[in-house]
Amino acid sequence: MKETVQTVARWVDGIVEGDNSIEITGISFDTRKINKGNLFIPFVGERDGHAYIEDAREKGTYASFWQADSTVEKPTGLALIIVEDTLVALQKLAKSYLEKINPKVVGITGSNGKTTTKDMMASVLETTFKVHKTQGNYNNHIGVPYTILSMPLDTEVAVLEMGMNHAGEIAILTAIAQPDIAVITNIGEAHLEYLKSRGGIADAKLEIAEGLSADGLLIYPDDPLLKERLVGEAVFQRESFGESENNTVYPTSIETSMDSTDFTTSLTDKIKFHVPIVGEHNVYNALAVFLTARRLGVSVANIQKGLYEIGRTSDRLEWIEGRNGIQMLSDVYNSSPTALKAVLKTFEHIKTNRRKIIVLADMLELGAQSPMLHAGIADSLTEEIDEVFAYGPYMSYFTEAAKSVLSAEKVHYFTDLNKLTEALEASVSGDEMILFKGSNSMRLNNVVAHLAK
Repeated sequence: MKETVQTVARWVDGIVEGDNSIEITGISFDTRKINKGNLFIPFVGERDGHAYIEDAREKGTYASFWQADSTVEKPTGLALIIVEDTLVALQKLAKSYLEKINPKVVGITGSNGKTTTKDMMASVLETTFKVHKTQGNYNNHIGVPYTILSMPLDTEVAVLEMGMNHAGEIAILTAIAQPDIAVITNIGEAHLEYLKSRGGIADAKLEIAEGLSADGLLIYPDDPLLKERLVGEAVFQRESFGESENNTVYPTSIETSMDSTDFTTSLTDKIKFHVPIVGEHNVYNALAVFLTARRLGVSVANIQKGLYEIGRTSDRLEWIEGRNGIQMLSDVYNSSPTALKAVLKTFEHIKTNRRKIIVLADMLELGAQSPMLHAGIADSLTEEIDEVFAYGPYMSYFTEAAKSVLSAEKVHYFTDLNKLTEALEASVSGDEMILFKGSNSMRLNNVVAHLAK
């Protein structure tokens, strides 16, 4: 972004105090990461970001938003853009900048698979367009505006991941982004603590469609909760993906291996697509990408190329070689019942002579249904699993249920992560295949790192 203070103030309905001709070359809300020429965005929360303005100036800031009701003493020698609310001003700025660049916008949400789908989407669309995508976990009310404002002037397609915890949050993001294509990957159980039911989750995810125009397209999975909410006259176009022939596209064959998946689709006859990611569930993510790319005019050959060459965000279903040749399948960024069951299915179906071990940690934000949902994971266990290590208070419910499916001596439960690590390390010899799955804050990534080379 390269705009003058005067232009930015006009976009956000702000009032300038100081030099309005200063050029802004980006934004920052973290003084540890600020670059010379960045507009500083001080947020008011548990800590008042305005208190860091001198630090921002020392790092090279020439201009800053300033919330009108801030009690911090105003600095001198800086251009200030006085606004009613700095967060709202950031969001207005992002919307105006997006309108100036005017790329096609693809918005992606869902209970699981958002980041993988975003990475797939960018890889496919980059075969044909100049693409800008969400980096890391910048997918919330601050991250989406930041992603937009980091967009180069020559961007042709913006791929924006949209996350949420509560109802109404996606509505804010889609109002900023105004997507041309909105993608819902699936409806799972993540955030049940706040949304109470899968129906509530479906409602929250469907908020992404509120930003679509009449010629916009909603791409959604074959889920009864979504279909019943989409009955009636369409105010935007719709296409669906799933297992059955009732969808716009469905897989006609799926072949899985330890580190990749091949599939064919109902719309491309016998043309085979290769995805270098393990898991049948990722075929459905790829189908959402396929429908998006087709809508934007990407050739089938380029869709093949983009899926084949996908690069992914770390900690999401990746193979890591451990000590003495241990093979570890790490998926420790997030977890939910739907996602865990899908990964377990994939892991159990992998053909190998190695011992199969699963290491599971709590799934968070499931609310009052958490004990039941953790216990229900045991139903997905088969005799393909040789040993189970579980960690976290809610995994105690899974452990008890798992002992009725597998023999009790195969199931180990821990309340201390270090003790789990020690027991797992003592149990393996190098001839194992280990799946790690848990919510990020349960820190299973530390166990993976300890066993890695």
